Amino acid sequence: MYELIYDAALNRVTVKVTEITKENVQSYINDFTKLLETVKPGFTGLTDLSQGKLFTPDVASELGPLGELSVQKGLTKWAYYTGSAVSKLQMKRMFGDVVVSFEKLEDAEAYLRS
Repeated sequence: MYELIYDAALNRVTVKVTEITKENVQSYINDFTKLLETVKPGFTGLTDLSQGKLFTPDVASELGPLGELSVQKGLTKWAYYTGSAVSKLQMKRMFGDVVVSFEKLEDAEAYLRS
């Protein structure tokens, strides 16, 4: 499952992912797209993948366009953190230079504040 939160005071989208599967990927895409309607230009994003499972290739393919959509909505920085080297590679493949990976939440937050 997943959790999406928008903090208007920080103008930040926070995503916590435990599992996105073929069964719930469209719900996630719909929820994320709807959330992007509330952000202000210049927003940042933070994804917690520390407890998440890797995405299957078909799910990763469906999620990929959300990076560009976020940029179109005014994304300035997006950080994610995970202890998994494989997960870091997957995010890099999916989103390219749109996201930066960190091993610790504190480092990801510091990057977004900089």
